Amino acid sequence: MRPLAPRTDTEVVPSRRMSALERVCRAGLLAALAGAIVALPAPALGQRTAAAVASTAPRASVEPAPRGAASAAIAESPEALFRRALQYTVQVRTTVTLPFEGDRKGAQRGAGFLVDAARGWIMTNSHVVSGSQARVEVAFADNEFIEAQRVYVDPFLDLAVLAIDPERTRAIPVPALECDRMPPVGHAVGAFGHPWGLRYTGTRGIISGVTARFEFEVLQTDAPINQGNSGGPLISLENGRIVAINTLTFRGAQNTNFAISTVYACGILRLLQEGRDPSPPELTWVSFRDVDERRLLRIARNFARDALPLEPGDIVRGVVGVIDRIDNDTQLVHALRGRLDDFTLQVLRAGQPVQVRGRLPAAPRVMERRGILVGGVLIAESRYRDSPDVGAPALVVHHVEPGSPGQSAEFSPGDLVESVAGRPVRTLDELSAVLGELGGRRVVPVVLRRLGGGQRAYFSFLERPMAMVGVERVDLSRRD
Repeated sequence: MRPLAPRTDTEVVPSRRMSALERVCRAGLLAALAGAIVALPAPALGQRTAAAVASTAPRASVEPAPRGAASAAIAESPEALFRRALQYTVQVRTTVTLPFEGDRKGAQRGAGFLVDAARGWIMTNSHVVSGSQARVEVAFADNEFIEAQRVYVDPFLDLAVLAIDPERTRAIPVPALECDRMPPVGHAVGAFGHPWGLRYTGTRGIISGVTARFEFEVLQTDAPINQGNSGGPLISLENGRIVAINTLTFRGAQNTNFAISTVYACGILRLLQEGRDPSPPELTWVSFRDVDERRLLRIARNFARDALPLEPGDIVRGVVGVIDRIDNDTQLVHALRGRLDDFTLQVLRAGQPVQVRGRLPAAPRVMERRGILVGGVLIAESRYRDSPDVGAPALVVHHVEPGSPGQSAEFSPGDLVESVAGRPVRTLDELSAVLGELGGRRVVPVVLRRLGGGQRAYFSFLERPMAMVGVERVDLSRRD
């Protein structure tokens, strides 16, 4: 998983490096201009967040496993639990051929596990399978790799669901998922995966805490999780259920690892099995970082008040009829999945309880990403919701092919596109139209805005020549 916080004395380490665009934006561009640079809170080590979710979250009633599957949790020895994990855990091999921001070109590996034998569905991390043009393959133990299709890649949580031919999975026992509650601190767990290429390896530890320090809430564990473990199961050694999906670790810290709770994964899986859209809402708000560990979801900005009339300073307490206590964005997103058309929030405004009714569009689907490749430069839309605060252009350079004319012209991932041949371009459709009109020209000038204007400006402006070669429209919905 990508790094989610600036490096201090430790570094969040994923299965891949952070993209150049993320380095630009997460280095403080939008936060600095909004006056919102704050220190990150320390990880929460108590049970309060977990308890709140467990007691009030909707029960994720995932479809029962097929006959003969391990659909109920069974008390077994750790050795037996790891032997069972060998049956339902897979290797995942991804080859990214053209990366959008957040991904990188090349091959990467991770883990996953079977969640629906009848459909041939496998759950893993989204950063393992990428949200870009890629080929994804999986292999069960002692089997060859076969191609898998990306059924769903979540744009909020680091989760994805793959599909393979169900004839290959019908006889495999499906593990039980813990869909109702998070394990408490001290609960014994085991991580299973392929750390550093050491295939089907088990490690053990305990649940150390739960934190929303990163972009979404995660369980903390001291069970060793390394590169190659991403997407694999974190298994309760007390009842055999999978309690989380291994996701990231801290380099420079001892036994500080993180996994996404299956409480949230079950909600996505249940909606997919029902044939409903599990997409999170488009996040039209930005919340304050909870520096003081007050566990409050407090609104800092709202960019769509017509759809959801939240005010700066509002504290979101819950979702009426769904959950009584909300502490962070992850819990709110979880509560809103499947009910985006009509919901009511319980809000504390200026010390007074009020109800706020709203409806929100679904977040853009990862597997419907679009872009335009020209001269080896991939241009696509930005996904930073507070871009209007700084007047940032909507189109961004996501990737520059090594050895391409774009690299020779010094285009760089993270560059903001202002204009092409003197014409402003605000959307991909506008860019496509301009390029179509300029098709007879060999080179066109492109004005870019780049973070780093020295001591007197946040941005510098550049005009670079773009070679009109290799023009290609990229649409993931037509490729996977």
